[in-house]
Amino acid sequence: MKEPFHLLYILGSVAASLIAMAGIAAHVPFIYGTIPGILGGTLAIIAATRFFRDKKDLAGLIATACGFIYYQAYQANPFTLPDFTSYIAVIPEQDQLFGIFLANLTTAMLLVSYHAMSGLLGGTIDAWIPRSVQAARTNCDGPMLLSFFVLFAVVAAPNILFGQVVVGSIESIVSQRAAWADPTQGGYAVFGGALGSSFTNVMLWTVSLFLLWLYLLGSRFRFIMWVLAPLVLLWTAAVALQGSRTYLVALALAFAVYVLGSPNLGRRALFHIVWAVPMILLLVQVSALFRTTGLKSFDAVELTAHGLEIRGNEGASSEMDGIEYFRTEIFNRGVAPNPLTGFFRGMFERPIEGALMVIPRTLFPWKPNDPTATEYSLFFQNVRLGVPSEEAFLGASPGLVGRELIKYGLLGPFTMLFWMGLILVLANRFYDADPSCAYHRICAASLVAFFIAQARDFVPVWFIPFLPVALILAIMAWRSHHWTPVLTVLESAPDSRAT
Repeated sequence: MKEPFHLLYILGSVAASLIAMAGIAAHVPFIYGTIPGILGGTLAIIAATRFFRDKKDLAGLIATACGFIYYQAYQANPFTLPDFTSYIAVIPEQDQLFGIFLANLTTAMLLVSYHAMSGLLGGTIDAWIPRSVQAARTNCDGPMLLSFFVLFAVVAAPNILFGQVVVGSIESIVSQRAAWADPTQGGYAVFGGALGSSFTNVMLWTVSLFLLWLYLLGSRFRFIMWVLAPLVLLWTAAVALQGSRTYLVALALAFAVYVLGSPNLGRRALFHIVWAVPMILLLVQVSALFRTTGLKSFDAVELTAHGLEIRGNEGASSEMDGIEYFRTEIFNRGVAPNPLTGFFRGMFERPIEGALMVIPRTLFPWKPNDPTATEYSLFFQNVRLGVPSEEAFLGASPGLVGRELIKYGLLGPFTMLFWMGLILVLANRFYDADPSCAYHRICAASLVAFFIAQARDFVPVWFIPFLPVALILAIMAWRSHHWTPVLTVLESAPDSRAT
């Protein structure tokens, strides 16, 4: 392993998993919650320090951050540990043991898959990534501006038709997840049917619009970007501040990789981290406390009283739920997918399923269908929430590994690790190619945002926000190989020392 710190992160993750299992067996919350969290948090701090100070090892930062934020932070927090303990009390101990082990092993699994995919496809990826001189702003800014305006027009359409340009976005932010149960609260008057719902999903493309806007802020077109900033930021906020903590974390880390990951920023990055981290934590808390009722119920006293109960995303408990469901409802009943065919389905079906998410099934009847998501949500509602229901009213998460077991069988997690490892390799190779090149950093940042969203629960719905920017940046990479860099006289002259 060329990166010695990765070995440290992997060993730390394995140690946290074993300690957590021992804590579950001994029924001691401090051992299965706090100690593994301290280990994971320390590794994440080390990786973050190395990245922001030395501008190296993006893969280590993302793997440790995902492992800690999603699968360790909730039970590591002494203010939320009692809630975690009471929640898992009804889960069979064998599922607690396996679930807590896999949850704390997340960092190790991601890094091992990263190295496996790097060894398998690293050379091919390096050959595909354009050189810095080919991806210079003189070559990229014009096409990127054109792509931005095309995407801006597409995103503006549903916001104008359904949301009166800004009214819908503002009401979505105020209503938060209350708009999910009652769409009239969100401010978007959508015509019915699958076509209307799919067209509304186009509003999620504002995430891609934001990433292109971020890149163009450093171009010669920055004045145009600042003029359009109110609309871009408001439409993005309507998605990111609608009670979703995943969007907040994904966009925050993407912004950090692009802006703070620039070698030209230097020590000024410390100033930005000092104000940015508390602001993100505050927004996460607001989303956690008021997302079901909206900001109309905002109470500063309640926010202060629960200020330290930073919930993050409860990935460990979700992993336990997913393991129990797979064991009791699928594996024990002999209805688990065939491991071999399930593996090959996952290899090909996942990207196709994600790419077709926006297209209505009525227009494309061959679009893959995933009944397991609804079936698991019904289990969660009836068993976990104790709400008898025959209709799924939420999208429950069975965790990163649990989701793949349920859908593809025992080899399903390896399918997930193949794709997650590939994304992590792409992000790291783009960044390492030249951290000072804006094109390489925006590619890395976009891949990081997509990876962060999928690390909580690997589902095709997370393809929607990132499809446009992925397509645009891929086309730019392909075109850049056909651009011949203009050499200066000194660069093109023969080396006098050779004669």
